[in-house]
Amino acid sequence: MEKAVELVLLILTVYLLGGFLFAIPFVWKGVTRIDPDGAKGTRWGFRLIIFPGTMVFWPVLLAKWIKAHNKNE
Repeated sequence: MEKAVELVLLILTVYLLGGFLFAIPFVWKGVTRIDPDGAKGTRWGFRLIIFPGTMVFWPVLLAKWIKAHNKNE
């Protein structure tokens, strides 16, 4: 049982680390790419607020960012 808990915590740590590494460029550039009207002109306070959510939902946001990038090409 102890090994299972350690495995779950390791998976969660890797997932959130990936989310952290994704969130940095996403809140800097990506949020305006997927929602240009809603995020245009926002300040860093807004971006700090969305940072934790970006860490959790990074796979969904990455897919939207890629889709928005391909749409604009």
